[in-house]
Amino acid sequence: MSLFENLSEDLLAAAFEFVGTTLFLLLGLGGIQATSAEIDGSVATTSNLDKVFSIASSMGFSLLVTVWIFYRITGAVFNPNVSLALLLVGAMPPVRFLLYSVAQFIGGIAASAIVEGLTPGPLVSK
Repeated sequence: MSLFENLSEDLLAAAFEFVGTTLFLLLGLGGIQATSAEIDGSVATTSNLDKVFSIASSMGFSLLVTVWIFYRITGAVFNPNVSLALLLVGAMPPVRFLLYSVAQFIGGIAASAIVEGLTPGPLVSK
């Protein structure tokens, strides 16, 4: 059995993993930007708990939607650490791990660039 036996399937899955990771982070980071802009720009005092809950909800719903869409296609891993864990337990072949990891890193960079381009001001990192 060759490492590259399923290369075409692995490449297709990695392409979908890129799209899924980009969509997940685009929605999540966009929600963080929107929450921070709304709370920082409001005159009413908003507790830190409201901000944390809004950001957590944004990331959670973003993950929920993208996993629901991509689970049957790629497994909806969306995280290089999860990919590494799947490789170490033998659930993911090495070639797919490398392709997924590259797709996930590039997807994260692409999502950040899109959010930065679509929203005014710097990206919020707090």
